[in-house]
Amino acid sequence: MVELAPGSVILWDTLTLSAEPLRGRCDILVVARVKVQTSGRKDFDEYRINFELNRHHGLVSHDTEVLSPAAGADEPLWRYSGRRDLVVAVKNRFLTTQLYSHVAGQLGWTPERHVDLVRAPLDP
Repeated sequence: MVELAPGSVILWDTLTLSAEPLRGRCDILVVARVKVQTSGRKDFDEYRINFELNRHHGLVSHDTEVLSPAAGADEPLWRYSGRRDLVVAVKNRFLTTQLYSHVAGQLGWTPERHVDLVRAPLDP
C-alpha cells in the first residue's frame, strides 16, 4: 500500500470523478481532478489523474498531472507529476462510489443494482 506523502492533505470535497467502460479491453477509464494542500502552505495544487482499472489486474495504467498556475501562453497548463500516492488514494476512494458500482455493473463485474424511486406524498 502506498501512503500519502508526509504533509499532504487531499481536499476530498474538491474531488470530481468521471468514468467510462472500455468495452474492448473490459477496463474502466477514470478521470479525476482533486486539490491537495501541503502543510505550511495556504494555497493548494490542483491535480488531474487518469487511470485505468482492470477486473483481473487492478491498476494497469495511470497518469498524474499538476496544474501549473504560472504557465505562459506558449507553455502547457498541465505538467507531469509522479505522485503515485495520489493515484492510489483516489483509486481507493473511487472503488467506494456509486459511479464505480454503475460502470462495473455495465461491464458485468458486479450485478448492477437498480434503484426504484418510491413516490411518496410530500406532506405526512
